[in-house]
Amino acid sequence: MANAVETHRVLVADAGYKAAITDLSGEFPNLDILGASDAADAAALASDKIVGLIADTAPIDENLLGKMSNLRAVLKLGRSYFNIDVDALRRRGTHFGCVPRKGPNCVAELALTLIMALSKDLIVGNEAVAVGAYRYRGIKPELTSQRKIAFHWMKNERVHEVTGKTLGIIGMGEIGCELARRASVMGMRNIYYKRKPLSAELEGIFDAGYRDLDDLLRESDYVCVATPHTAETEGMIGAGQIALMKESAYLVNIARGGIIDEDAMIAALSENRIAGAGLDVFAYEPLPPESPLCALDNVILCPHIGGGTGTNRVIELGAALQEMNRILTG
Repeated sequence: MANAVETHRVLVADAGYKAAITDLSGEFPNLDILGASDAADAAALASDKIVGLIADTAPIDENLLGKMSNLRAVLKLGRSYFNIDVDALRRRGTHFGCVPRKGPNCVAELALTLIMALSKDLIVGNEAVAVGAYRYRGIKPELTSQRKIAFHWMKNERVHEVTGKTLGIIGMGEIGCELARRASVMGMRNIYYKRKPLSAELEGIFDAGYRDLDDLLRESDYVCVATPHTAETEGMIGAGQIALMKESAYLVNIARGGIIDEDAMIAALSENRIAGAGLDVFAYEPLPPESPLCALDNVILCPHIGGGTGTNRVIELGAALQEMNRILTG
């Protein structure tokens, strides 16, 4: 007679994952997965039978943890564990880890791509090469060698390095945190604005310091908008905010078009009051071809591709369940 499969009870604390649990439960026969409808339901489902806990943004405090005396592991969906009482977990000796989410990773990749492309004036450079604009500078093609090249033949004045530049991130959620990690590797200095600052521990992990919004705008060489579009953030970057930016600064938006006053941004870009912009999102999408943005040479435009190849809760929860299964089964 075959031995029964040992099952491990896992609680998913966030309400939005119930449908994903249904889709995924068959893939993990040794996991008994419970999904909470809200914080009160998570507290009601918590018991000494729970050995694994997965959370996205649901609050995981000492009171909730105290209901699960046999809890062995807690996994956070995403790297920013602002909602987890990590001190309580450390006191208990409970295994704690983070599972990066695909969506924020994809958007952060695009944000950094736009920063790098702007720093190399990439669109203007590509066009100059493609149309042979060197002719207007009175030069002609010559055979190159290791020592003989036409270095920087178009002399693009906006080309620079990002090392040592300051990146200001507006909205330090999962996307902002993933961007900060990548920017640090490039040698950039990170500052951020958020309604509620991160803990000192998380600021250290993401190598970022808090600023209020006005100071962030004044200080940054690159300003990246990565906050949700809500009634509070509608038009939060308007003419007054853009006026605080350096003339040499760039604006990157990978969040939602309505967070920036598009007319004010166009005016600043047209008058070279800021150096340029990298935009994946717009007030109207697709971007109408008559938009002045389409005629500016200091702007890089993308067709809202920040989400990469796409993701959903099934993909992201599936990755967490796979990791939890590895932990619980040794």
